[in-house]
Amino acid sequence: MATTLKAPTGAAPSLLHSKHASTHKEEVGTKHFSDELVTGHIYAKHRDDDSTKIDLPSYISVIENIITTADQIIDTVHRGTDGRLVHSDASLAFNVVIEPPLCTLHRISSELSCKAPGIEKAHETTLEIFEILANYPWEAKAALTLIAFAADYGDLWHLHHYSHADPLAKSLAIIKRVATLKKHLDSLRYRQVLLNPKSLIQSCLQAIKYMDEIREFSKYDVKELSELPAALRLIPLVTYWVIHTIVASRIELSSYLSETENQPQRYLNDLSEKMARVLDVLEKHLETLREQHEEVDLYRWLVDHIEHYRTDITLVIPKLLSGRTETKPLIDGSTLREVGIHESLSGKNVILVISGLDISEDDIKAIHNVYDELKSRGTNYEIVWIPIILESNHEDDHKKYEYLRSTMKWYSIQFTTKISGMRYLEEKWQLREDPLVVVLSPQSEVVFMNAIHLIRVWGTEAIDFKEDRAKFLLRKNWPDSTLVKFTHQPRLQSWIKQEKSILFYGGKEPMWIQQFEERVEILKSDPLIRDGGSFEIVRIGKNAKGEDDPALMARFWKIQWGYFIVKSQLIGSSASETTEDILRLISYQNEDGWVVLSVGSAPVLVGRGILILKLLEEFPKWKQSLRLKAFPDAFRDYFNELALKSHQCDRVILPGFSGYIPMIVNCPECPRFMETGISFKCCHGGAHM
Repeated sequence: MATTLKAPTGAAPSLLHSKHASTHKEEVGTKHFSDELVTGHIYAKHRDDDSTKIDLPSYISVIENIITTADQIIDTVHRGTDGRLVHSDASLAFNVVIEPPLCTLHRISSELSCKAPGIEKAHETTLEIFEILANYPWEAKAALTLIAFAADYGDLWHLHHYSHADPLAKSLAIIKRVATLKKHLDSLRYRQVLLNPKSLIQSCLQAIKYMDEIREFSKYDVKELSELPAALRLIPLVTYWVIHTIVASRIELSSYLSETENQPQRYLNDLSEKMARVLDVLEKHLETLREQHEEVDLYRWLVDHIEHYRTDITLVIPKLLSGRTETKPLIDGSTLREVGIHESLSGKNVILVISGLDISEDDIKAIHNVYDELKSRGTNYEIVWIPIILESNHEDDHKKYEYLRSTMKWYSIQFTTKISGMRYLEEKWQLREDPLVVVLSPQSEVVFMNAIHLIRVWGTEAIDFKEDRAKFLLRKNWPDSTLVKFTHQPRLQSWIKQEKSILFYGGKEPMWIQQFEERVEILKSDPLIRDGGSFEIVRIGKNAKGEDDPALMARFWKIQWGYFIVKSQLIGSSASETTEDILRLISYQNEDGWVVLSVGSAPVLVGRGILILKLLEEFPKWKQSLRLKAFPDAFRDYFNELALKSHQCDRVILPGFSGYIPMIVNCPECPRFMETGISFKCCHGGAHM
């Protein structure tokens, strides 16, 4: 069934009649009434007018009650117990109240009565009913037509039921020829129209129920229920086929009463197939809508119970994972046993490690160190790994999951491709490609977001993962946290304690490294340097064997980013020279080379490689300043002179970290804001280069 209901611009009415006219009525079937053609006729005169509304659920209840009771009466006829139907307490207690538009129902009933068989007459009558019900919403049109049918149908069997004891009912039943209708009860045609759970009338009733359910979802924003617009677009077309089917069914019923020509069998079969397709399409839309609705309700629940109300962690974790208050047990990595969430997490601070199957060995190792430290201290913390696995997972995903889980001592959730609270993770906790580590209190309050950066930068020093602890760590000189651990220079700590001038350096281009080291040697041989301006150089990026280590450098840049994000999150991305210095270093990630000058561990400047080489090359121009200034001051002052004369855009490519990322960033070289997008960039007011 088509889902697009735009009216065709050139639909000719004659297509319904003369083009397919035939002396054999059965040759004209529903296939000649394409959805595009039908919607063209509907939209030519009708729109979704809700100026006259009805209580649709109550109308549905009344229709169901009429048809169900009529079927029960028919059942007594089959069993030979006419007039002795025993009503249940529930049916007697039926107290739904509606205020039907009687005159409108009489007009519909009149339209339904005494029509010739065939699809063309049914189509014509359907359009007449659309005219009568022009001021009602689409699904109300269908419901009012069905209740008009049900009123006539129920009246027939109500009269029959009481005709055995009531002379008036008997006389009226004779006038309405109910006895003639009884002859057809065992026929397949009758059961195709009525008496069958999949009959035409029952299909119409089910379609109305589905339309009502879809309308109920329209209370939600289409941004939350993306399936809703497509489902709503179907309603006018479904309404047409429901009313058309009711009309055809009423004509068939009239043929039994008047003993006139029946509907063509092929036509009834076509209608059965059409209604089956209608219900199938509606069911698929509703299945998706219900899933999206559950997701919306769960999202709102998680917002309320994590951000506004203090809720026990053993209720929040299952809801986050499965959408229910009960979920599968966790797997204890230390014993490999399954353990219930209440048993394992009740009263605990919980560290959620949320990641894909591509979580790095470095991150797992860092979390292991944290886990061991937490256990050695006897703290009230537990770690839970929540793997994010795509639904279109590959065969080896399960093997990857099992391998990763085998390396973890902490709790893991069982293999699943569905995390019910995924929307909350993505929208509120901003889960992206990078692992997300969220620390929750026993009452599900977020203690720290995102702690992966704390763990990467400071490891076990970050415990207890509270904001005060993070701010304390940030008060250290940032090279202590981000540079020192990436060198194997055995004398470095001694130089730091002596507060010597240190040039930390690195870069992607070996030629730059070589030129830097050669020019440094020239400087060190100068008497002014030997006589008081001495300094040391420390290479970043070599392993213990003295070899270049790309994996080490990848971790180095990740830690620089981690420090910057934590600093920005807690203090602001433009709050201090520290933030600017480390952002400047990050902006040099793809440069040929870079240098960080410090005195001890206190940073003095961060420089781009090309300017550093120029500074070293022009040493004769500034070396006399060493008679008046200490080496770091003279180095910094001449570097700043060179920086003022040069112009080069700074670009910062932001990785796909989860959690907070700064969206407004000051340029580390000038007071302007960097352009924001996928990357951060600033050209210091000049043209782009």
